[in-house]
Amino acid sequence: MAVVIDQENCIGCGVCEGVYPDLFEMASDGKAKVKNLSNYDASLAQDAASQCPVNAITVS
Repeated sequence: MAVVIDQENCIGCGVCEGVYPDLFEMASDGKAKVKNLSNYDASLAQDAASQCPVNAITVS
């Protein structure tokens, strides 16, 4: 599985980090980034993606 954040659409709201802080963090540019894909919970990643207000996260 893969988790991708569309950096052009990301508004840096922090919802993804709030839902799944072990996978997402806010970068110095104010946008979300994926921290580590090893041993991540696909269900939590999908939950974070579904709560993104601009649909910037893709879990596939």
